Amino acid sequence: MPVSTNINCPIDVVVLASGLNQIVLFDGYIPGYKALIPYHGRASIQYVLDALEGVSAVRAICVEETFLDSLVIGLKFFASSPAVSFITADIPLVTAAAICETLTAWERVPKEPPQSLFITAVPQTCYKGAYTHFTKPFNRYRDVSLCHGNLFIADPKLLHHQNLKERINRFYAGRKNAVTTTLALGWRLALVYMVGVELLHVLTLKQMARFASLHLGFGVAPLLVEHPEITIDVDEPDDYCFVRDRIEERSGKEQK
Repeated sequence: MPVSTNINCPIDVVVLASGLNQIVLFDGYIPGYKALIPYHGRASIQYVLDALEGVSAVRAICVEETFLDSLVIGLKFFASSPAVSFITADIPLVTAAAICETLTAWERVPKEPPQSLFITAVPQTCYKGAYTHFTKPFNRYRDVSLCHGNLFIADPKLLHHQNLKERINRFYAGRKNAVTTTLALGWRLALVYMVGVELLHVLTLKQMARFASLHLGFGVAPLLVEHPEITIDVDEPDDYCFVRDRIEERSGKEQK
């Protein structure tokens, strides 16, 4: 049964399925599309689609399989939507509850000043149980330590910004590393992030978001979500083992 949300309008979703894995994750695995990595007899993307189909607010789903201009194509495909949610196909632990919390956080962001890009992040304090010792790198702001999520929301009007299309795709390509991501959006932004966050930890999350908005010319807002599973994508054998074990645990609980 779909999980209901309190948001006022449905949202369209683009599943980014172009990511490639270059290393062997387990015996017999042939590197290829991360969306097709098998877990418990099913491909990674199937778990992501199941989670999306379990959210009543999701109106339409588009699977984007080409890397070049993938974000731009997704925004153009849903150009008439007030906002488009993007999610990568290599986070099979994602749940309908995590997506619902993201959408709820998005709608609660103040409408003034207007925001155009909403980036999910999970506070370090949310990593409990099995997630305590298995995390991706944290971005350590003065007020909070966060791990970026593989789910974000964008306003199709971003396509009207001059020279932004290339930046949007570089942003997606460099999302594994916060420094690479900020470099894709401009060297001044990268410098402020590297000094103010990575090195000295003197900037708050709100201050960094405000500077990014001023630099880029459109509003950038963080969405804090308390579901660490949206941060666990699979790049290494340890990632695969962790995700596989969590999926098997879920399967065991569902069968009881």
